[in-house]
Amino acid sequence: MNVPLRLLLVEDSMDDALLLVRELELGGYDVSCERVETFHDMSAALDRERWDVVIADYTMPKFSGTAALELVRNRSVDAPFIFVSGTIGEDAAVAAMKTGADDYIMKGNLKRLVPAVQRELRDAQSRRDRRSAEERLQYLAYCDPLTELPNRALLQDRLQQAIVSSHRDGEPLSLLMLDLDRFKEVNDTLGHHIGDRLLHQVGRRMSTVLREADTAARFGGDEFAIILPSTNLSGATTAARKILAAIERPFVIEGLELDVRASIGIAMGNGQGTTANDMLRQADVAMFLAKDANSGYAVYMPEFDRNSPQRLALVSDLRQAIERHQLSLLYQPKVDLRTGRVIGTEALVRWHHPIHGMILPSRFIGLAEQIGFIKPLTFFVLEQALDQCRQWRQAGLEVTVAVNLSAGNLQEPHLADQLADVIRSCEADPRWLEFEITETVVMSDPGRAMDILTRLHRMGMQLTIDDFGVGHSSLAYLKRLPVRGMKIDQTFIMEMARHDDVIVRSTIDLAHNLGLQITAEGVETREIWNRLIVLGCDAAQGNYVSKPLEPQKVASWIAEWEGASHATA
Repeated sequence: MNVPLRLLLVEDSMDDALLLVRELELGGYDVSCERVETFHDMSAALDRERWDVVIADYTMPKFSGTAALELVRNRSVDAPFIFVSGTIGEDAAVAAMKTGADDYIMKGNLKRLVPAVQRELRDAQSRRDRRSAEERLQYLAYCDPLTELPNRALLQDRLQQAIVSSHRDGEPLSLLMLDLDRFKEVNDTLGHHIGDRLLHQVGRRMSTVLREADTAARFGGDEFAIILPSTNLSGATTAARKILAAIERPFVIEGLELDVRASIGIAMGNGQGTTANDMLRQADVAMFLAKDANSGYAVYMPEFDRNSPQRLALVSDLRQAIERHQLSLLYQPKVDLRTGRVIGTEALVRWHHPIHGMILPSRFIGLAEQIGFIKPLTFFVLEQALDQCRQWRQAGLEVTVAVNLSAGNLQEPHLADQLADVIRSCEADPRWLEFEITETVVMSDPGRAMDILTRLHRMGMQLTIDDFGVGHSSLAYLKRLPVRGMKIDQTFIMEMARHDDVIVRSTIDLAHNLGLQITAEGVETREIWNRLIVLGCDAAQGNYVSKPLEPQKVASWIAEWEGASHATA
């Protein structure tokens, strides 16, 4: 069986061309030939086809063989180039070879043609094989073959470059470290081939929500790292939420539906001394904090580092913050969008540190979870909120107060009984109280959450799913939860500012179809307020309504708000 051969022949003589093709056919080749004799025709032929070999007459009146050779090499065409000539002498042949030709053949001795073509084709294949091997080694050195993402080595190199660029341009830089929760169970139960395919799909999903300038890499095992250039803390947390939402949609592998959760640590580039290793370590510390707290993601702070002096000092200070009267509550109103009436408040704890000043919950709630301080902290907030609510009601202000429950609270086996004791000691009514539980916390242990929330509901307390849309809730499970409402995560409300309200609209419809009230968090502008009314949202909370208020200012603010024109907005 003849060997196919795609031949580009640069020749002005049809007779000589036929002789060359005939010689190759006699040598066992099935020749597909195109003959050209001008620069333009040859250039077009190189554009159209990938040629196995180029044979050119050395001397032609319109287009020289050396010009043809230069064109081939400038195009980086990886095909052997052979000169043929009827007049070339030894000196000219040597000069031809020096210009980069692979061989030369005399037209009077075409017996050399087939062996020369065979040899050059073998050499060209050897070059391609060697180049392919080198490219593969280069790929394996810097890319992860399983996920087709950059590997640890390339990630560290790009991160160091990003740090240099950040310092030079004065732009922020963020790094995310992601770890899949309970990935070992997938490998142990379903096999490593399922685990490998899961990692591949996780890598692809992450890439769909990242920008072109971002770098996602497999750091090792089930850990991934993402470099976010020109991204501040707000942008980094938004990216983390999007990645978590993308990953938490069920994966289907070989007919199996897998629910996957992840934890993300966020580190920020912060100064000339920052190195790639510094940021990787910080993101890793924050990632483990997020995993321990079941919070989805956490931002690195020096106090989170278990071995840092700052953390040790803050741990000691936090344990004594209650008895030193350093904790206080602010209250952020929630408003009915249809009537403008204030329907409740959310209690937000603040830490007035004597050295560091005001510390927000994002900096110490995770730390409280880590050191086992979340229970006394939660009950402090609860007692203060109920006492304040009782005072408001005695003054004729009938509003409810919402308190957040964390993952650590839901692990407490006697939570319901202890809450009943607190409500009784505060001389409060359970109906005054609303508990907000994030979707991520609920889904971290659905069975326990169902049991505890059912008991709280029977005691008369109102229950709301907070940050809805960030976790991945089964609708069948959500329908069974004894909750009164849901709060749309503020990330999706912020997206509305860019006229993207698909998720918000769908969430409102979902809540109403389930018979639930829906509240929008993070309402910052009148435009968003008006759009939520059109979409049928029930209530709103955010800085457009009011920033968190000191307790003594709540009554006067409510009187002023309800006396304004918001009810008819």
